[in-house]
Amino acid sequence: MSERASRAGPSRCVGMTLIEVMLTIIILGIAGIVLITTTSQGLGVVRSARLYNHAHTLLARIELEHPLFDEDIQVGTEQGSFPRTELGDFNWSRTIEMIGEEEDYLFEVRTRVSWTRRGQTGYEEVVFYRYAPEEDI
Repeated sequence: MSERASRAGPSRCVGMTLIEVMLTIIILGIAGIVLITTTSQGLGVVRSARLYNHAHTLLARIELEHPLFDEDIQVGTEQGSFPRTELGDFNWSRTIEMIGEEEDYLFEVRTRVSWTRRGQTGYEEVVFYRYAPEEDI
């Protein structure tokens, strides 16, 4: 009988209390929000990388389609556009400016690819210097 009496003592509930459940839900909610935010930022970085990668490809394309030769380099601006893609509208411009005195024959060439996508604009630019004397001595 003493064995039954010890079993019949105060009963304990096995399980979690309401506060423990609520804390678990709050912690899982915060973790979910952090996960969604991080994923969204990661996707934004991927989209941006795709745009810049495409712009670099287009910069190389400009150099192939509109090469600069030393004998016909002239101060000024030329521009154009590319066919519309799923990444947006892409345009390009090349500005050539003389650096220093005219007899220095040093030119700054600035080629820029700009784009518009969903109302936002961006650009990628390459700047280099070209020494182009009129005639070799």
